Amino acid sequence: MRLNTLEKLYLAMKHRTPEITMAEDIRVAALRPIQRMLEMSA
Repeated sequence: MRLNTLEKLYLAMKHRTPEITMAEDIRVAALRPIQRMLEMSA
């Protein structure tokens, strides 16, 4: 994490790189715990 900087984050968002691709079933499985965490923080 300490290698991340605001400049690197800005450039990654601006150029949308690197692109991450994954199987749909993995994406859906990973989305569930993220949604639960967001529900608890609301």
